[in-house]
Amino acid sequence: MTADERTGNLLGALALTLADHIGTGSDAAALITLHNYAEGEPLDLLRRALALSHPGVVRLADRLERRGLVERRRSERDRRAVALRLTRAGRGAADDALAARAGAIDTALGALSDAERRALESMLERMLAAHTTDSTASLVICRLCDPDVCGHPDRCPVTQAAYGLE
Repeated sequence: MTADERTGNLLGALALTLADHIGTGSDAAALITLHNYAEGEPLDLLRRALALSHPGVVRLADRLERRGLVERRRSERDRRAVALRLTRAGRGAADDALAARAGAIDTALGALSDAERRALESMLERMLAAHTTDSTASLVICRLCDPDVCGHPDRCPVTQAAYGLE
């Protein structure tokens, strides 16, 4: 195994560990995405952000509505389209998912010194920018993000990379 293979393997293991602790299922991702930027927008935006088919996003909306986390409404932007609005319970669930994400990440970063975290931040910015291939990729990458923490849009490496592709 080469050093790059080992680094990749370790990064993959950490990514899966964080995903397991965060609970990155489509429900949590949908709630956070709605909370951050897709609430009230046509359902197609949520579909693209979660990389779902149209039937898949409809089933997701049905499930979230049955759980009392969202309400269906007409999109204000496109009256022909359906949009989702978070209920109070949905906002609470989105906040809980963001808190779980922050806790898992804090645990992982707690193993590093301040200098190591600063160095890692720079590397992560470059790695995320490299994966931002178009505006849809930016939606997918940021589906679990906390935009206030990343400095969206001015300091967000994903948004800035997407702007550079336009």
